[in-house]
Amino acid sequence: MTKISKILFLSFLICAFAFESSVAIAKSNRKPKWVSNRPINDDYYIGIGKSAKTQVDYIQSAKNSALTDMISEISVQISSNSILSKFEDNSGYKEKYEATIQMSVKDNVQNYEIVDSWENKEEYWVYYRLSKAEYKRLKREKLEKAKSLSKDFFEKAKEYENSYDINNALIFYIRSFDAIKNHLGEDLSVFTFEGRVFLDNAIFQSIQDIFSRIRFVPGKEKYEIKALSSSNEPIIVKVKLKTDLETQNLSNIPVIFSFPDLDVDKTEKVVSLSNGIVECSIASMVPKGKSQILKAELNIDNYFGPDSNDNLLKNLILERGTKPFGNVNIVVKELFAYLESEEIIFGAQSSINTVTQFFKNELSENFFSFTNDIEKADVFIKINSEIIKGTKLDKHNLHTAFLKCNISIKNLETELIIFTDGFDNLKGIKSGSFESASKDAIIKAERKIKNKIIPNIRKLNL
Repeated sequence: MTKISKILFLSFLICAFAFESSVAIAKSNRKPKWVSNRPINDDYYIGIGKSAKTQVDYIQSAKNSALTDMISEISVQISSNSILSKFEDNSGYKEKYEATIQMSVKDNVQNYEIVDSWENKEEYWVYYRLSKAEYKRLKREKLEKAKSLSKDFFEKAKEYENSYDINNALIFYIRSFDAIKNHLGEDLSVFTFEGRVFLDNAIFQSIQDIFSRIRFVPGKEKYEIKALSSSNEPIIVKVKLKTDLETQNLSNIPVIFSFPDLDVDKTEKVVSLSNGIVECSIASMVPKGKSQILKAELNIDNYFGPDSNDNLLKNLILERGTKPFGNVNIVVKELFAYLESEEIIFGAQSSINTVTQFFKNELSENFFSFTNDIEKADVFIKINSEIIKGTKLDKHNLHTAFLKCNISIKNLETELIIFTDGFDNLKGIKSGSFESASKDAIIKAERKIKNKIIPNIRKLNL
């Protein structure tokens, strides 16, 4: 073969190889059928995802899309025996938790596989599939583990309940519920020593039964106390459990005291002793009046945690049940106070006594009855206030004024000063005049008296 012939033959081979390669590349880059026509397979859940290559992490975006698509093929059937059926239709909780259960399907999606991927200049596509048999196996395995753990906690809770250890009974009922809370739409039936039960419903009913039998029994039908006094007899409530034959004293039960009918933002959290007794120390903080109600109730936050839309069991308890509580009747005897005051505005004695009058109204509403006879008084109250001029800003015609105020309370029986409080240089600012600025300072002083000083007086013990 001549040299020229060899060159021509070699060129022919190169061209042929290049042609075959280009055909192969074209075939490999051809859009697969699954991109245009979604596959159907009775044995697999299918997920198809795509993402534009303009996205930063377009491959991961396509994979996430395929996973979401695959999960959407997995239907969730809510058992007719599920606790979710107990929610009222208008509560919104039922729909929310059904949606949450659908979202939890992702936790059971494992061992899925990438079947294929494809891309062109603009898009990236990925094809996932998950064996239906494998999915059901893993789901069944997780459910059985959850039911087994929940059953153990449930039976432990029953043992505590039967021995009247209600604190631990509630703790273990809630642990039992937590073990199955991600499976509420499924069959939660188990066999216990009480026979076949549906765990979610059995837990709820057990807690409701306990709540319906807890009693808060006041030590007395009515307590008479003196406002702001440390010598009052203790307010006692007994926590009991109603049984078939008698009532049992309950220990270690968290209780919260509050004033449901009063604008008093104060509560007290205590735990019952071995004899079921709880004592309240905040009763003397209530305003004077003919009769007041002190509420003692089970502090369910100790068991269920804080309020939350995701707290299914607590929301169900609050919607369908009633927290155990009891009321204590209290009569607050009035204290008599003798008042002396002095108010100075811009160097002159005030005849209006605006600050003093506001103080007096607050003290009268909450604690004291005022008398002009110091011999009849339990306490002597002295109030001093002064407003001075500040500066004038001509540019905006702004004026400033500064107010200072002090209050002291003396126990006339012991002759001891038991309370002092006040504030200095409270700034008022208004346009027009110093009088307008002084009125602004007085408004601010009234807020400080109501929100700071009065609550501090409430803490007094005479």
